[in-house]
Amino acid sequence: MPRHIARLIALIVVFGALALLAKWYFTVDSFYEYGHYRANSVPEIAAQAPVFQTPRYCQPCHAERVALWSANSHKTVICEVCHGPAQGHPANGKLPIPTDTKKLCTLCHEAMPGRPRAQPQIDVARHAGDQQCIACHNPHAPKIVAAAAQVAGDAAAGKKRAGACAGCHGAQGVSASDTWPNLAGQNAAYLAKILGAYKSGDQKDMVMTPMAQGLGDADVQNLAAHFAGLSCAAARNESSAADVAAGKALAKNCAACHGETGVATNPAWPKLAGQKAGYLANALKAFRAGLRRDPTMAGVSRGLSDADIANLAAYFSAQSCAPAPGGRAP
Repeated sequence: MPRHIARLIALIVVFGALALLAKWYFTVDSFYEYGHYRANSVPEIAAQAPVFQTPRYCQPCHAERVALWSANSHKTVICEVCHGPAQGHPANGKLPIPTDTKKLCTLCHEAMPGRPRAQPQIDVARHAGDQQCIACHNPHAPKIVAAAAQVAGDAAAGKKRAGACAGCHGAQGVSASDTWPNLAGQNAAYLAKILGAYKSGDQKDMVMTPMAQGLGDADVQNLAAHFAGLSCAAARNESSAADVAAGKALAKNCAACHGETGVATNPAWPKLAGQKAGYLANALKAFRAGLRRDPTMAGVSRGLSDADIANLAAYFSAQSCAPAPGGRAP
């Protein structure tokens, strides 16, 4: 054998022996014991306290919210995705409550190619302007469900019961007082919903609660059908042009539910156009103070000043309550 070949073979053997020696010296005893390249990491990881505790950890203290969450469309999103890991909670205080919900919600709901159609997608710039998502959506149950469009009521029967309402709301559903709302032409589904809330006690009012509690379920449906069928035509409220203009600028935040001019297209929500300014202002203040309860309106009204409320009331009360030809608001 040529000497250079023998030297090459000897060199290979020496390097192989050195490699085996290095492997024996530098490799820990647990190498490959728990899987490829894991070494002692498995028992180390297993010894760590869990970071994400899952909703079962939250349920004992937050049963109501967990029940609402688990029955709705966000049930695939665990609590800690939005509130952060529960490790050490409650010893370390409350978990954070997100304030910039636009940034958080759009991680999943901003419209972009390739996302599944079953997952609601929005154009962020056009959807609600600068408004936070929680102004309209309950984060634990974000899907907004419309009330039934059809109210199975008898308008003629409702007219017979409506005499008791005339003192405040007028014989034709148009109130003579700025304090009480017009009912004529209001969405029937909304009327049935709010009357039912007064009847059940979910909403409370010194005048409406005792009156509604005397109504049967059929009476609620009949009254809703009667007032919804009346003409909403009424003299527009006189307000200064400055107040109306300021209110119009604010009203863009209301358009998603109530329409640009206050003529709601969703029967679950009330028409605001042509409504009494005093009533609108009082209602907004009641929502802001928590005297009237609605998760959507609570978020919307929380940031409004008294001047904002007055301007919004002036704007909506100055609008026509009747839809324009073709079904669109004027």
